Amino acid sequence: MTYFPDGMIPPPVSLDTAPFWDAAKEHRLVLQRCSTCERFQHPPGPVCHRCRGSNLAWRDVEGRGTVYTYTWVHKAFVPALQKQLPYAVAVIELPGAEKTRFVSNVVEVTPDTLTVGLPVELVWDDYAELSVPRFKPV
Repeated sequence: MTYFPDGMIPPPVSLDTAPFWDAAKEHRLVLQRCSTCERFQHPPGPVCHRCRGSNLAWRDVEGRGTVYTYTWVHKAFVPALQKQLPYAVAVIELPGAEKTRFVSNVVEVTPDTLTVGLPVELVWDDYAELSVPRFKPV
């Protein structure tokens, strides 16, 4: 299943994000974890967001969480998304990763069913060259 239509601009892949996208292609959700302060972080970066250490490793994390906050997008800033409106963008709190927060879409919801605290689980949106993590209600 793909959530976004053809013509959607794919997420950028950089040296810092390549391991994330490589794991996503295998349908594994991974986050960076600092070996110095032992904290997860997302988005990834070359140094730890907390202690500025550079001893970072990638760890698999569980794909379940809760909606921390969300918004509904009603204007298509990319023309290819016009038919998808409105769509939900949410911050998902991942308890299995020390409550690290992850921005994604929540699919299979309506404005009446998407709420703060809603339990969600990971689903993968597969494209030719990458897989994008999304979430749906449990």
